[in-house]
Amino acid sequence: MAISDDRVLEVGEGPKAPEARRTIDLEGRLVVPGFNDSHVHFASAGAILLGVNLLDVSEEEPFRRRIAEAAERLPKGSWITGGDWGAYEAWAVGSDGSARGATSFAPARALIDGITPEHPVLVTRFDHKVGLANATALEALGIASTTGVLEGDALAKAIEKIPGSSFERRLAEARRALLECRRWGVTSVQDMSPLDQVAVYERLRGDGELTARVHFSPARLSEVGMMIDKGWTIGAGDAWIRFGTVKSQFDGIMGNRTARFFAPYADNAPEMSGWRGGWREFSEDLGAFERMLTQADAAGIQLRVHAIGDEANALLLDMIERIGKANGAKDRRFRLVHAQVIAPGDFPRMKGLGIVAEVQPYHCTDDMRWMEERIGPDRSRGAYAFRSLMEAGATLSFGSDWPGTNASYYPVNPILGLYAAVTRQTVKGTPAEGWFPEQRLALHEALAAYTRGGAYASFEESSKGTIAAGMLADLAVLDTNLFETPPSAWLDAKVDYTIAGGQVVYDRAAEASAPAE
Repeated sequence: MAISDDRVLEVGEGPKAPEARRTIDLEGRLVVPGFNDSHVHFASAGAILLGVNLLDVSEEEPFRRRIAEAAERLPKGSWITGGDWGAYEAWAVGSDGSARGATSFAPARALIDGITPEHPVLVTRFDHKVGLANATALEALGIASTTGVLEGDALAKAIEKIPGSSFERRLAEARRALLECRRWGVTSVQDMSPLDQVAVYERLRGDGELTARVHFSPARLSEVGMMIDKGWTIGAGDAWIRFGTVKSQFDGIMGNRTARFFAPYADNAPEMSGWRGGWREFSEDLGAFERMLTQADAAGIQLRVHAIGDEANALLLDMIERIGKANGAKDRRFRLVHAQVIAPGDFPRMKGLGIVAEVQPYHCTDDMRWMEERIGPDRSRGAYAFRSLMEAGATLSFGSDWPGTNASYYPVNPILGLYAAVTRQTVKGTPAEGWFPEQRLALHEALAAYTRGGAYASFEESSKGTIAAGMLADLAVLDTNLFETPPSAWLDAKVDYTIAGGQVVYDRAAEASAPAE
């Protein structure tokens, strides 16, 4: 392969490679198009990487260690917040849901006071009903507490008083998130961070530090007017920072039982026996919600709408059909975000609608730990149904949902997503045949969804997502040939090189030999 500037110049075989300023002999390693993560929350990912991730922590030693590590990373005086401890206490990481544990971890401030004298700490349990503040935070907040445990209104009021992050900290968080992308061959991200994240990207690009292309999507439907004024319609921007899509949400999530279903949750408490989930933002007024979607579509703005439960997805398909009739036929590529649980009768309805199923395969292997308990096995057959979506005519666009929710951590590593789509197993290899194995994909199908599918979703398939002359030179070189090894081996696979715009932005061997900072 020959690369000139930021494009692939030539791909082929021959006895002699063309003369080049630099030559890299990959010694037969697998080269794939740079991974395109079609669904990230980049600002949150940076914050959790530079700050603290406690989702898988439910014991004193790792709790104390993770907070101590965050204190070492952050300048004196920086707040350490979030964390969401205990999310995997009932179901451990890699659980298939067959064994549920107890939830009992309850830390106190004495555990961390001695290691955080110069950092105010206010971290929360994953359900956000309990928080823990250290002595420094309690003093700053004017709260007296011997244990540091805060609940209810006291916790809510304390969180409101925490100052926002400085621009310099947000830059540092973005740099850390970009490093994580480079390590896993991710050369494009499609982001739904707050609007002020655009200024972060622009600064990083100006400083030559933006190593992943960004397709930015405002995360609130109410931003449509602003997008129209700025000209942020389909194709706006350039090859590094692009716009044109708006994100909205129809219902909630499975993690806290707010995804909307036709029938009640299977594990409802007696006093909540009829609970079927809720709505989000504008969707409580379905008429107003549909009018805003129709306005955005008419203005040339691409729509991406979060829908998890089977009723939410069914109602959204109704709206897509009516929007098409109202605004006429066009290449709109409506992005059905998550499409997590689809009723059997709704798959055929997707034919001819030009839907992009913006799905996250790792969700399947992580969420199976509690999925059947919450909605039962029958409805679970329509969950994360990647093959059914593809056969119904939807274009699969894979992503990670990095960094996840308050109930789960979803890594940006796309190899884990490929593993999930192909095996439908947890990272521990269960169940043996895969969870609803009829929905498994072949590797080439999954890889296409993580590269070409993401490019198609953002109207960029003419410049990225495949390896061919004239395409952007965005590439990932893996140390493991996924096509010649069993999926179990993929869990240890690494990326040796990441190339973005014709530049080597990550070299694993060089990173390993570099002196520690």
